[in-house]
Amino acid sequence: NIPWRSEVRILTLGPVALLVALSGVGIAFLLIDRGATTTNFMIDLGAQPAAAAYSMIQFTYYGIVVGTMAVLASRQYRLSVGLQRLPAGCLVVGALLGVVLCVVVLIMDIAHVAGRVDVMADVSIAYGPLYILTFLFLCVGLAGQPTVRYLSARRRAARTRSLINELSPAWRAATIVRPGLSQTDAASVQTDGLEAQLHRQVVEIRDAMIDPRVSFSLNAGDRLVLERAEQHLLGTDEARLHASAAPATRRTSQRGAA
Repeated sequence: NIPWRSEVRILTLGPVALLVALSGVGIAFLLIDRGATTTNFMIDLGAQPAAAAYSMIQFTYYGIVVGTMAVLASRQYRLSVGLQRLPAGCLVVGALLGVVLCVVVLIMDIAHVAGRVDVMADVSIAYGPLYILTFLFLCVGLAGQPTVRYLSARRRAARTRSLINELSPAWRAATIVRPGLSQTDAASVQTDGLEAQLHRQVVEIRDAMIDPRVSFSLNAGDRLVLERAEQHLLGTDEARLHASAAPATRRTSQRGAA
């Protein structure tokens, strides 16, 4: 919601930055004295300033992109709860590792073009592990988001189905004393999804409870199920669960520290 954040995001991830990076890479590549074909491009040609510029422009742009990803993923992590934090956390770690990887490559390029092959060799030790860890964390983070959404949807569907079954006796009793849309439009009811079915049950039970023309009430157990169903439809049941779990976790950690 802060305007400058949007401007920075557009500047770093927009077409202008990409075109500048591509133009710089293209010009630097054309200036490299490539000679014979090589499969170790930067090892064989990295001592040339043009080759160093070619590599540094690429990894500077990569660093900006993954750095911006780290900022966005950290915001997503703060806004998420429960299992949904896992993919965002992996993206944050992977993006930060990617920034460190880019810094390592820049140091290697500068050391190579400066003739400090010993420094380049020492720094290059970190390149392999950083590359693998960055790749793994980013893959887990990107693949984890749809996976977590799928698992969350399945869990919510199972919870909805369970509430429908628990609420069905009270709903049938309510529709006997006060027939609702379920009786007048049975065809559409049969095609309703789980959420729509649960919503219909809640509405028809509430209608029967407040209709002065009929006498209908719920016992304490059915009333509790009805309230849970309403919280589930509003999405406040899981939010309250995570909110209550957080203070408990903090109290446990404080007792452990004491």
